[in-house]
Amino acid sequence: MMRGGGLACALLIACGSASTDPRWQPSPNKTPRAGGTLHLAMEFDVNSLDPLVAADEVMLYFTHALFDTLVTYEPSTPDDPRAGLAFRPGLATAWTISDDGLLYTFTLRPALAYSDGTPVAAADFVWMLDRQLQKPGSAIGAMLLDIAGAPEVVAGTASHARGLVAPAPDTLEIHLARPNAALLGILAMPAATPQPHGREPDRRAPLGTGPYTLESWDEGERVVLRKNPRHWDAAHVYLDKLDFLENVPRDLQFLKFQRGEIDTAEHLEAPDALWLAVQPAWAPYVRTGQTLQSYGSRMNVTVKPFDDVRVRQALNYALDKSHSVRLLQDAAVAAHGILPPSLAGFNAHLTPYPHDPARARALLAAAGYPDGFDIDYVVMANDEALRLAASLQADLAEVGVHVHVRSEAFATFLPELMSRTGPPFAKATFGFDFPDAADAFDLQFGTAGIADEGTSNLSFYSNPTLDALLAVARAERDPATRALLYQQAELIVYVDAVWLWDYHQKAVEVVQPYVADYQPHPVWIRDYAHTWLDLGPDGEPVPRAAP
Repeated sequence: MMRGGGLACALLIACGSASTDPRWQPSPNKTPRAGGTLHLAMEFDVNSLDPLVAADEVMLYFTHALFDTLVTYEPSTPDDPRAGLAFRPGLATAWTISDDGLLYTFTLRPALAYSDGTPVAAADFVWMLDRQLQKPGSAIGAMLLDIAGAPEVVAGTASHARGLVAPAPDTLEIHLARPNAALLGILAMPAATPQPHGREPDRRAPLGTGPYTLESWDEGERVVLRKNPRHWDAAHVYLDKLDFLENVPRDLQFLKFQRGEIDTAEHLEAPDALWLAVQPAWAPYVRTGQTLQSYGSRMNVTVKPFDDVRVRQALNYALDKSHSVRLLQDAAVAAHGILPPSLAGFNAHLTPYPHDPARARALLAAAGYPDGFDIDYVVMANDEALRLAASLQADLAEVGVHVHVRSEAFATFLPELMSRTGPPFAKATFGFDFPDAADAFDLQFGTAGIADEGTSNLSFYSNPTLDALLAVARAERDPATRALLYQQAELIVYVDAVWLWDYHQKAVEVVQPYVADYQPHPVWIRDYAHTWLDLGPDGEPVPRAAP
């Protein structure tokens, strides 16, 4: 597909002030058309296509496209914040759960195959899940410990988890030692994809079951995925290719989008979001969706001054969350905790800590810091994070807390954040692996999540009362009862001010007028499995006619 053709440029010149409008015709069709390449860009690079270790947001764009799982999620819709959170069949057509919650039985779709034509068998899931349990650094190994025999596997005293059984080529049984109501969500993660028995996933040569397969990867520059003709739902995968540019700054992405070089731009810089907000012609092509992402600041509760709950509460009262929301162009909502409003267990009776500098100063004085204190604050090196850090710095200075902001590259920032010897005060982000409160609470606030290096519990917070409550909630199968248990858990970490809570961000993406059937997904974020392009007879976008 050509980008930025001469006819479109001539139209833009002829139209004068209309050049701020989309240069292409909107899609008048409702029936999907097959074909075309979707051109995209992203701010970071891809470091692996191995689903066992690729677990961050950028990797998710690719692992979700390359690897299908037993269960997946319904499509998202623009008007329902909970749309996209319900399970639907993936590689399994159906599943049953025993009354005691200890046996999950999955029936696979007939004639499933990997992208190279190798048949998929239930034993492939046994191999891959068992491998996850044994592999250091696995994306989901620690989440599978409720499988019968899993503790022995981790300890190295058994070669196979007893609870993983394939009684027939199309049947998988998972026996649990303890109920875990979050299991379906764990099994929907790309890391739970099958692989042929004995095959180790390859970071550069993925063998998957997803709607796309890898065509080429010029590391640091470009990743190209092409349609997988052997996918079980290939008839409803319309694009020929997804062409991703790596390491493209967000402001440059938007310039490329305006020039017609890419078809979609996401996570816009503030000036670009402001520009779009006052362009009525672009309003139909801005896609906004809920995400399962929470932002705040980690405070290491085991070191001074953050070992005193009054200090942590004081900082929560000092921070004006409305500043963060405004800086993000209203593409966020203020947070009272780690659970986004769309998630079951969100406690609607709690409100974010109000901006109350007087109360913050009183709490600091009671904790022995009447004149405040000085503290370093570490963020990832990008413009948005630095703007938000400057706002936090100003808010906390009002109560005598002098924040010294330091930025680091992502490759340095993340290991420090996950280390006990890392900075006690730092920007923290939690992106849910699956839409269940257990994912956040077990990882971020459960004692079992604490490690000196590679910790998931970023604040090193330990509370036996919370641990006991989380164990009950994880096993509870009644959704209403389970939601109430997690509301109680939210109240505990809210009162203890384990994080400096800030905001939940929305996904905002703008697409060219010919990009059809696309909406950011709350779990997958950028999911183009069923997107299509309404192109002209020549396979090119149709230029907008001059008025």
